Amino acid sequence: MMTTKKTSMRAPLTTEALERLTADDFVRLKLTDDEMARLREINKAREQERLASVARIRAEAAPLFAELQTAGLKIQSVGDLIAVAERYEAAIPVLLKHLQMPYSDVFRETIARSLAVPEAEVRKAWPMLVEEYRKAPIGWGIKGPGDTKEFRLGAKDGLACALSVAVTDETLEELIAIAKDPKQGKSRVLLLSALKKRRDKNPLAKQAIAELANDPDLKDEIASWRKR
Repeated sequence: MMTTKKTSMRAPLTTEALERLTADDFVRLKLTDDEMARLREINKAREQERLASVARIRAEAAPLFAELQTAGLKIQSVGDLIAVAERYEAAIPVLLKHLQMPYSDVFRETIARSLAVPEAEVRKAWPMLVEEYRKAPIGWGIKGPGDTKEFRLGAKDGLACALSVAVTDETLEELIAIAKDPKQGKSRVLLLSALKKRRDKNPLAKQAIAELANDPDLKDEIASWRKR
């Protein structure tokens, strides 16, 4: 008896499904010529939007870049702010000034992360960093200039990184109070590195870690220290 080979049939993927396509999906599914053509158009549009977004951020960053170059920091892109290897203490006052300006979330995050350096000027700016951290929004929103889609906001994370480096023995109690405040969200995880660094020498840090070990947003990170 002759048997016929069954072929699996599926409904054509919608544009929305193609936009959500993962690498695993791409391997698992055999896309039709039409689906491949539509996927190429989707990727082309994504690349055009990425380039447009980069251009908008560069335009937004132009005033800061001009001041940084005057201060001796030669950078070509926003990402260079974080990647600079040498010390740039002369640029700290400029970065602190611009951190307080109404830039987009993605640019404020970059400025804040560039301030996560152990410089005296950053430590002196502790009250301002705390204020900016507390008022930075959490959740989802518009990240970049001209964006239309919402993504997870990151400026608060960048500010948490700056606080974790700027904290001193004199300001440790305030950092602990912030870490205990659940209204500040999951960015508090980034404050824990300052406590971990001091737990063997500072009883306040050790006690705070013990108290935070059951915090829903922090417990996994603290538990991972024991595993390591």
